[in-house]
Amino acid sequence: MAVITPTLTLTSNASTATTAPGPLSVALSLSATDTLTVDTVTAATLVVGTTPAVLFDGSAQDDGGTAGLHGSFVYLKNVSAADHDVYIGAVVDGASATTLDDADDAVRLFTLKQNEFAFLPWDYTMDIVVDSENAAGTLEYFLFNRG
Repeated sequence: MAVITPTLTLTSNASTATTAPGPLSVALSLSATDTLTVDTVTAATLVVGTTPAVLFDGSAQDDGGTAGLHGSFVYLKNVSAADHDVYIGAVVDGASATTLDDADDAVRLFTLKQNEFAFLPWDYTMDIVVDSENAAGTLEYFLFNRG
Protein backbone atom coordinates (compact mmCIF):
# COMPACT_ATOMS: atom_id res chain seq x y z
CA MET A 1 0.00 0.00 0.00
CA ALA A 2 1.06 3.56 -0.71
CA VAL A 3 0.44 6.71 1.31
CA ILE A 4 -0.54 10.23 0.26
CA THR A 5 -0.55 13.19 2.64
CA PRO A 6 -3.03 15.91 1.60
CA THR A 7 -2.77 19.25 3.39
CA LEU A 8 -5.31 22.05 3.22
CA THR A 9 -4.18 25.48 4.38
CA LEU A 10 -6.44 28.53 4.49
CA THR A 11 -5.03 31.93 5.40
CA SER A 12 -6.30 35.48 5.13
CA ASN A 13 -5.72 38.88 6.65
CA ALA A 14 -8.30 40.54 8.88
CA SER A 15 -10.99 42.51 7.06
CA THR A 16 -9.40 45.70 8.38
CA ALA A 17 -6.06 45.05 6.65
CA THR A 18 -5.06 47.70 4.12
CA THR A 19 -3.45 45.13 1.82
CA ALA A 20 -5.47 42.09 0.73
CA PRO A 21 -8.23 42.38 3.36
CA GLY A 22 -9.83 39.10 4.36
CA PRO A 23 -13.47 38.13 4.93
CA LEU A 24 -13.30 38.02 8.75
CA SER A 25 -12.70 40.60 11.46
CA VAL A 26 -9.66 38.55 12.54
CA ALA A 27 -6.80 37.01 10.56
CA LEU A 28 -7.40 33.40 9.57
CA SER A 29 -4.86 30.60 9.74
CA LEU A 30 -6.33 27.12 9.36
CA SER A 31 -4.48 23.96 8.39
CA ALA A 32 -5.54 20.31 8.23
CA THR A 33 -3.39 17.33 7.23
CA ASP A 34 -4.17 13.65 6.95
CA THR A 35 -2.30 10.51 5.93
CA LEU A 36 -4.32 8.37 3.53
CA THR A 37 -3.60 4.83 2.39
CA VAL A 38 -4.15 4.26 -1.33
CA ASP A 39 -3.25 1.56 -3.82
CA THR A 40 -3.89 2.63 -7.43
CA VAL A 41 -4.00 6.05 -9.06
CA THR A 42 -5.73 7.07 -12.27
CA ALA A 43 -4.91 10.49 -13.72
CA ALA A 44 -5.73 12.45 -16.86
CA THR A 45 -6.31 15.89 -18.29
CA LEU A 46 -9.30 16.11 -20.62
CA VAL A 47 -11.25 18.66 -22.60
CA VAL A 48 -14.79 18.84 -21.25
CA GLY A 49 -17.46 19.35 -23.87
CA THR A 50 -20.80 21.10 -23.61
CA THR A 51 -22.52 17.71 -23.72
CA PRO A 52 -22.68 16.17 -20.23
CA ALA A 53 -20.64 13.00 -19.82
CA VAL A 54 -19.84 10.44 -17.15
CA LEU A 55 -16.40 11.18 -15.69
CA PHE A 56 -16.35 8.25 -13.23
CA ASP A 57 -18.73 5.28 -13.38
CA GLY A 58 -19.37 4.16 -9.82
CA SER A 59 -20.26 0.58 -10.74
CA ALA A 60 -17.09 0.23 -12.86
CA GLN A 61 -14.98 1.43 -9.92
CA ASP A 62 -16.93 -0.35 -7.19
CA ASP A 63 -14.85 -2.77 -5.20
CA GLY A 64 -17.86 -4.11 -3.30
CA GLY A 65 -16.60 -2.50 -0.15
CA THR A 66 -18.17 -0.94 2.87
CA ALA A 67 -18.79 2.81 2.90
CA GLY A 68 -15.89 4.59 4.55
CA LEU A 69 -13.52 1.66 4.10
CA HIS A 70 -13.45 1.45 0.31
CA GLY A 71 -13.88 4.02 -2.42
CA SER A 72 -11.44 6.73 -3.35
CA PHE A 73 -10.20 10.27 -3.00
CA VAL A 74 -10.75 12.51 -6.01
CA TYR A 75 -8.74 15.60 -6.97
CA LEU A 76 -10.32 17.81 -9.66
CA LYS A 77 -8.89 21.04 -11.06
CA ASN A 78 -10.13 23.36 -13.80
CA VAL A 79 -6.97 23.95 -15.86
CA SER A 80 -8.73 25.74 -18.73
CA ALA A 81 -6.52 28.19 -20.62
CA ALA A 82 -9.30 30.80 -20.48
CA ASP A 83 -12.21 31.60 -18.18
CA HIS A 84 -14.41 28.52 -18.81
CA ASP A 85 -16.47 26.98 -16.02
CA VAL A 86 -16.44 23.20 -15.48
CA TYR A 87 -19.50 21.72 -13.77
CA ILE A 88 -19.33 18.60 -11.59
CA GLY A 89 -22.40 16.58 -10.65
CA ALA A 90 -23.58 13.19 -9.45
CA VAL A 91 -26.29 10.93 -10.85
CA VAL A 92 -27.64 7.56 -9.77
CA ASP A 93 -25.27 4.84 -10.95
CA GLY A 94 -26.08 3.99 -14.57
CA ALA A 95 -28.35 7.00 -15.16
CA SER A 96 -27.80 9.33 -18.09
CA ALA A 97 -25.72 12.43 -17.49
CA THR A 98 -27.84 15.56 -17.68
CA THR A 99 -26.92 19.13 -18.55
CA LEU A 100 -25.32 20.70 -15.50
CA ASP A 101 -25.36 24.37 -16.50
CA ASP A 102 -29.10 24.92 -15.98
CA ALA A 103 -30.13 27.15 -13.08
CA ASP A 104 -31.15 25.14 -10.01
CA ASP A 105 -29.85 21.89 -11.53
CA ALA A 106 -30.52 19.16 -8.95
CA VAL A 107 -27.56 16.95 -9.91
CA ARG A 108 -24.86 19.65 -10.08
CA LEU A 109 -22.68 19.49 -6.98
CA PHE A 110 -20.37 22.41 -7.74
CA THR A 111 -18.73 24.62 -10.36
CA LEU A 112 -14.98 24.87 -10.81
CA LYS A 113 -13.91 28.21 -12.19
CA GLN A 114 -10.53 28.62 -13.89
CA ASN A 115 -7.73 27.35 -11.56
CA GLU A 116 -10.17 26.26 -8.83
CA PHE A 117 -9.84 22.74 -7.43
CA ALA A 118 -11.57 20.24 -5.17
CA PHE A 119 -10.35 17.24 -3.16
CA LEU A 120 -13.05 14.93 -1.85
CA PRO A 121 -13.76 11.34 -0.82
CA TRP A 122 -16.03 9.26 -3.07
CA ASP A 123 -17.62 5.93 -2.13
CA TYR A 124 -18.35 4.69 -5.71
CA THR A 125 -22.09 4.72 -4.96
CA MET A 126 -23.00 7.12 -7.78
CA ASP A 127 -21.59 8.29 -11.11
CA ILE A 128 -19.65 11.54 -11.21
CA VAL A 129 -20.59 13.56 -14.28
CA VAL A 130 -18.98 16.57 -15.92
CA ASP A 131 -20.11 19.36 -18.25
CA SER A 132 -18.75 22.74 -19.36
CA GLU A 133 -20.13 26.09 -20.38
CA ASN A 134 -17.71 26.05 -23.31
CA ALA A 135 -16.15 23.22 -25.31
CA ALA A 136 -12.71 24.49 -24.30
CA GLY A 137 -13.16 23.72 -20.60
CA THR A 138 -10.27 21.54 -19.41
CA LEU A 139 -10.27 19.34 -16.33
CA GLU A 140 -7.36 17.61 -14.63
CA TYR A 141 -8.13 14.74 -12.29
CA PHE A 142 -6.49 12.19 -10.01
CA LEU A 143 -8.47 9.26 -8.64
CA PHE A 144 -6.69 7.69 -5.65
CA ASN A 145 -8.26 4.32 -4.82
CA ARG A 146 -8.49 3.73 -1.06
CA GLY A 147 -6.13 0.96 -0.07
